[in-house]
Amino acid sequence: MSVQQLPASTVHVMLGDCSADDAKKVLGVLCGRFTADREQADETHESASGRPTVWTVLFDTSGDPGDTAGPVAELSGQPTVEAQGGPLATRRLREALGAAFTVHELGTEAGDQEVQMKLRLDSGAAHETRPV
Repeated sequence: MSVQQLPASTVHVMLGDCSADDAKKVLGVLCGRFTADREQADETHESASGRPTVWTVLFDTSGDPGDTAGPVAELSGQPTVEAQGGPLATRRLREALGAAFTVHELGTEAGDQEVQMKLRLDSGAAHETRPV
């Protein structure tokens, strides 16, 4: 069995602990900035089983990020974002989130060529990164 290596510009994002509406807002920000393996118009929806829902998307952060014109609607909760990818790619993703939301750092692990981070997002007037 062979494992396919993803490009260094790719970030795997898992979004959870939130409503489908909040997921749509967060993914809308990221899809507006980066190329994704999903269409920006894809509707987010929760599973009918009542179990927690996690949304996953692969983002390519290479190239010039798109414009994030327009205000972002307030989040109703505090979604968590888990991201895994190269150092530059994860930094660009975090910066894009920080431009739209207040970012609380829950944890980061860095290896030789990969970074894993867990963030909690919040609506707020001051968009900054805060350790928790």
